Amino acid sequence: MNKHLRDQVRAEILTVMAAAQEEGRDPCRAARQAFPGVPDGVVWELSADLLGLEEEAWWQQVERTIDGEVIRNAVAKAGQA
Repeated sequence: MNKHLRDQVRAEILTVMAAAQEEGRDPCRAARQAFPGVPDGVVWELSADLLGLEEEAWWQQVERTIDGEVIRNAVAKAGQA
């Protein structure tokens, strides 16, 4: 299987898993139900990818918060000068 096709299949399964998680359902179970026969290793690998996406979103939120605070503090200090 070529890499592009493999990435498309992974993305489709990951989409199903992410939707299930947002709905409060088990993402691994949802993947197995939607795609019978997917090896456990693939499901677990995509589960780790899903966690990685969540962590990245968290970090981005933290960075935006910090950037916002730094900007507000800089503007406030500039107004006091």
